[in-house]
Amino acid sequence: MRWSRLLPRRRNPHTVLVTGVKAAVRQGSASKIQKVLLTTRTQVGLGLFEAQELYLIIAGRVDNSMGHEEASTRLTALAASMAHQSKPATTWFSVENLSRTIGCFRASHEFSRHGFDALSRSDDPRNRFLGALHRRDLPAATAAWGHLSGYDSVEAHEAGHYLWLWSRGQSGRPDWSNDSSWSERISGHDVVIVGPAPTSLTKSSLRQSSLVGRVVMQDVLAWDEKRDPLGGRCELAWVSRETRMWIKETDSWDQLAPFDAVSFRVDRASQEWGEIGTKNFRAAHNPSSLMIGGSSPNMIPLMVWDVLKVDGASLTVGGTTFFASQTAYTETNRRFKHTMGKPTDETGSTGELFERCPTFARHNVTENLTLVANLAQADAIAVDAESQRVIDLDVVDYLGELDELYGIERR
Repeated sequence: MRWSRLLPRRRNPHTVLVTGVKAAVRQGSASKIQKVLLTTRTQVGLGLFEAQELYLIIAGRVDNSMGHEEASTRLTALAASMAHQSKPATTWFSVENLSRTIGCFRASHEFSRHGFDALSRSDDPRNRFLGALHRRDLPAATAAWGHLSGYDSVEAHEAGHYLWLWSRGQSGRPDWSNDSSWSERISGHDVVIVGPAPTSLTKSSLRQSSLVGRVVMQDVLAWDEKRDPLGGRCELAWVSRETRMWIKETDSWDQLAPFDAVSFRVDRASQEWGEIGTKNFRAAHNPSSLMIGGSSPNMIPLMVWDVLKVDGASLTVGGTTFFASQTAYTETNRRFKHTMGKPTDETGSTGELFERCPTFARHNVTENLTLVANLAQADAIAVDAESQRVIDLDVVDYLGELDELYGIERR
């Protein structure tokens, strides 16, 4: 038995809507925002009033004629008016996405709630499982698994493995990596993943058998031994799509030679990358099937999943606050964004209007946080104090912090 993905990326009106509006926001074009909304509204389940109200709110934030508080209030009211109608989950999550594109993170949760409710009513057990996962509802996820476990698909296997970890082995079914060289390299080791944000982890906390893993970025492929909290160590490197393109364009493959293993983010099994399987290069396990359609994992959740697919590997995570801090990137972790020809600051931004908010919307910050938070709260992984603070936040409070850090200032 198989099922289609919820909100697939290609040739889908919901994808056309969110990507079209994001492009128009970055161009600062009110007319293009309006055109995309009006031409896709019927396919995505929005009425004329709803599309017009979204246009006024989004365009108002782009030209700064509408403040963040007013935009948030109007989005909350829009969610309340839409709640009287029967809307599919994808409609709710599309408007959630658009709300975050203009930095109204806390208000976006009103759309999220209704989207989760719609998923819980779905006939598809995978939709019910995903809704429960991202609502952090383990009993509901376990109940959905009872109807999902009979499916033979990658998605069902990944759901079973996640639930097995989340439930401390009480439900689900483990599905270990078939990448034998990867398993041999990290099984029996404590892997310490450290992101680009500040961390309370230190090199004295590392065990003799510890392996340190990091995200390598443009011009960030080594860390100063004296300035880095873990003494500059990195045995395991993970590479994003953007960084891979930079490495390819600049022919910088030799800079990856010092690492024991280099794991590339590959989003589709059909992608053919000639370097995979050569030298110390491999494709990372990707948890995209555990996200509600249209979202994609950030690098830290992808790294967490990649390690937890190996039997016998333990994991500690630090250096990430899921962007809920003044410094998302320390001074030694700020990349040069080659696609824009500019350096980035402590937020990861080059200074463009609404540069980070659309990225947070596309990746879906709350889904990324939840993937890691469920596992941390189940003691499947250990985290540093900085990560733990964010994991312990109520999701609305977390989104409120993003409002303060990014949304109000239109970052």
